[in-house]
Amino acid sequence: MKFRFKILLSIGGVVLSLLVITFFIINYWTRSRIEDAFSEQLQNNRSTLNGIVGLEAEILSRGCQVIAESPRLRAVVELQDPKTAYQLSQELNQTTASDLLVLTDRRGKVLVQLVHGQRMEVDVAGRASVQQALRSGSNADVWSLGNGLFRVSSVPLLIDREVVGTLTLGFAITGEELARLKQWTNNSEIVLARGRTIVLSTINFSNHNGLRESLETSGMLVDPARLDSTTVFKLKTPDDVFLGTAFQLNKPLNAAGPINYLIIKSTERELSRSLNPILGTFGVISLIFLALTTLIGHAVSVGMTRPINALVQGTTEVSKGNYDYVIAVNGRDELSFLAQRFGDMSRSLKEKISELGRLNQDLVSRNRDLDETLQQLKEAQEELVTSERLAATGKLTAQLAHEINNPIHNIQSCLKTSLGRLPAETQGRELIEVAYEEITRMSKLTRQLLDFYRTSFVPEETAPVDLNSLVKEIVQSFGDELSKNRIDVKLHLAAGLPVVRGSMDKLKQVFLNLVLNARDAMPQGGLLRIGTIRENGFVKVSIGDSGVGIPRENLDRIFDAFFTTKSKVSGVGLGLSVSYGIISQHRGTIHVTSATGEGSTFVVSLPLQLPEERSTSV
Repeated sequence: MKFRFKILLSIGGVVLSLLVITFFIINYWTRSRIEDAFSEQLQNNRSTLNGIVGLEAEILSRGCQVIAESPRLRAVVELQDPKTAYQLSQELNQTTASDLLVLTDRRGKVLVQLVHGQRMEVDVAGRASVQQALRSGSNADVWSLGNGLFRVSSVPLLIDREVVGTLTLGFAITGEELARLKQWTNNSEIVLARGRTIVLSTINFSNHNGLRESLETSGMLVDPARLDSTTVFKLKTPDDVFLGTAFQLNKPLNAAGPINYLIIKSTERELSRSLNPILGTFGVISLIFLALTTLIGHAVSVGMTRPINALVQGTTEVSKGNYDYVIAVNGRDELSFLAQRFGDMSRSLKEKISELGRLNQDLVSRNRDLDETLQQLKEAQEELVTSERLAATGKLTAQLAHEINNPIHNIQSCLKTSLGRLPAETQGRELIEVAYEEITRMSKLTRQLLDFYRTSFVPEETAPVDLNSLVKEIVQSFGDELSKNRIDVKLHLAAGLPVVRGSMDKLKQVFLNLVLNARDAMPQGGLLRIGTIRENGFVKVSIGDSGVGIPRENLDRIFDAFFTTKSKVSGVGLGLSVSYGIISQHRGTIHVTSATGEGSTFVVSLPLQLPEERSTSV
């Protein structure tokens, strides 16, 4: 294998290995964070659901106790007349609108049993709740009758403190009830199971291949010891992974098995939504980095292999003591330059060492500045409680850009030094120039990612700002460009508008970004409306266009980092995210209203400068 191919393979292998390791680190870290968050949320949902079930059981028990106080009911039960008991049960069933009503005598024998208003012959005397009621105690339970599940409460019927029978009322657990529980648990999926059989669920199992089979065969539905309050289990299906928790509703007395509520959430969808933008950006940067590495390695290897034999011969003569020997290397590449400079290498060595020391000092200083900047970014992240997904995505991207920026800076410095040393007519110089331009463009891209934090969160000195003057300045600066794009501008500026306190440059950046976005939204021309007004202690600036508008499903995401609806993007989709951070730093707000085909209007609200602030600024 040729020497230059060995160089290319070595460089490519190292770079590819680093990229693969970085990919797996990002993937593992993101997955672990999301699974931890889901586990905590499921535990909270379990506590919520447990409290709701307990409250429903208490309400049902109290209602049942009130009915049990009826003298007529106690008298009918004491007579043990099934016909009279049936008539009274029909009246009670209509009054309470219950789905289950059971009356027993003092021995637990069923006098009347109504299920959905109809008689049903099922032996319920052995039920734990009925037996507890016969011992003068009230008890709530969940019964399985036929194909239905019922929340029940059993209370004793007392005459002179003597138990003459029991009353049991119950209500069927329906799909509507599970839907309400789903809303109360942050849209977690709810499954109601009896033993190994799933009775009700909010899940459309046709959309989740293998989920029903995994639940029914996992053992989670029949092993109460595995369903304590701290357990979060994981289920894997062919196309998804679910996290879940559960708790038992009854104490089974037979082989029918326990009745359980299961709360589960899908993790793969959230992982895909979080990882796709990160991995997409990482993939683009990786491809560019690999391409640049290949170009650089090729240029270096070609320049080294041509004069290699002559250089070996020359170094052999020098090693014999012939220091006057001139290495005959033709051409104007790196090795030719090396041969020409070989004679005064000793003389320049001291200068190079001194220069290296200065470069090291500069590098230490830059690293110190970078550490201070990262500390400021970290403090700013803690203040962004209103946009958790934006902060998490921005932080990960900034860290990734920082890690990539160091090797980019080193490559850029090496290329710049090489270009400074090579004569203009050196063969292969154009390849190094192309590589230098590409690495410079990549450096700007990583710098733009880091500027997302610096621009939005690093505080600057503030001063009184006249928004009317600022808007006029922006329109005047871009008037020709807007006219060239057939865009008419209408200004509605309030007279005597108070000043606000803020950073002139940052506010100008926000309004300029909104004007440019409006221009891009009207490729065929249109109307740009800009107005100012004072309202409720705020100065409001509205910027509206008659462009294509923003789809309804994108309105909640336009301020997210890296999100854009443009087909061609000059940056990485951070304009509105940066604007949102700047306005928040000024204690203001930014809102948008839009409809597809009707244009969009952005309204920026900034607080008025208080009197004490004016005196301080003066």
